Amino acid sequence: MRNLFLHIIFGSILILGISSCATSGLKVSKSDIDWSEQSPPSINKIYHSIYLIGDVGGAAENESTIPLIELKKQLEVDDRVDESTDVVFLGDNIYPVGMPPVGHQDRPLAEHRLNVQLESVRAFEGNVTFVPGNHDWYEYGREGLKRQEVYIEQYLSQYDEGFTDYFRPSDGCGNIDVMKIADDIELVSIDSHWFLTDKEEEYDFSNCEIKNRVEFVAAFKDTMAALQNSKVMLTMHHPLYTVGKHGGYYSKKTFWLPFTQVNSKLILPQPIVGLMQGIMRSRISPQDVNSAEYGSYKKYVIPPIEAHGNTIVAAGHEHTLQYHEVNDVDYIVSGSGSKQGATRMKDYTKFAYGNYGYGLVDYYKDGSIWLSFFAQKEEANDFGLVYRTKLK
Repeated sequence: MRNLFLHIIFGSILILGISSCATSGLKVSKSDIDWSEQSPPSINKIYHSIYLIGDVGGAAENESTIPLIELKKQLEVDDRVDESTDVVFLGDNIYPVGMPPVGHQDRPLAEHRLNVQLESVRAFEGNVTFVPGNHDWYEYGREGLKRQEVYIEQYLSQYDEGFTDYFRPSDGCGNIDVMKIADDIELVSIDSHWFLTDKEEEYDFSNCEIKNRVEFVAAFKDTMAALQNSKVMLTMHHPLYTVGKHGGYYSKKTFWLPFTQVNSKLILPQPIVGLMQGIMRSRISPQDVNSAEYGSYKKYVIPPIEAHGNTIVAAGHEHTLQYHEVNDVDYIVSGSGSKQGATRMKDYTKFAYGNYGYGLVDYYKDGSIWLSFFAQKEEANDFGLVYRTKLK
């Protein structure tokens, strides 16, 4: 009887684990299965474009990353007008713990990981925005974030002395940054990690426009209302919807071999440990959707977005490419700039892929908006278009 009970428990855990498993393969919803047959207007009908690439801060020493190499190529050869194009880096610009002080043993690698990003856009004459992520805050906190901001802006201002505001929001504040990038398009950037973690006792935010979460919630609502007549591209690090590990969906390797997440050589099959680790983490870590902090983040940010009615939300955090449509709002995840991940499909998911890549949003003169994902392809050692769809 005891053995039967143990088998039932183990079987239930196994079923739960398998049901939450994710894979890195390319996934497209049934409604979008014929995506390649869709044709956007000609490129000369575009009036603004936004490249979206996140979690790029993991380049190996003396190397760049596949998406950065490909992005640089595309910026050099495509027919989009630089002055009508933006590139947005969606956080986690330096792994694993942001920008160390000068003289620290990890400073050279951190600088290299930023340099490959900065070099990819050095000759680009459009707008460049870096949004902070959780890893940019780790270890060195607000001071490390400020060091990163100074480094980025000093580097790029060498090539464009007339513009230096590349890091938004700036100064480690929880401010809501708004920049008009076209007559009817506003780029809004927020620091989602600032919201998810309580820093008011650790840092003095008296020099910031927004000093706490209560002020942020009110200001975000007011900002979205004030932009009612504009198209909004809202950029942050943490996605509001995700079908990756931060949403509680893990790869089979994570489930069966959980200790490899700490050390790749610890190949010890422990599915129960893997499942329990996933369940506990998803409810405890503020970096995961099922935590209380993340729930509060979604509770206060989503309603103003839905009330606005003309917002595209772009984030990183997950090392994957995803596109979701929820309550007529388009949610893009583009976080595979230097790392890969795994995904599942949900009812609201149109596309998900766990390979290296980045996203592109094109605004056309006829009012239509198109999303494209470029990535390392599954079937060949090739990089190119893997998905495209009309958003509006």
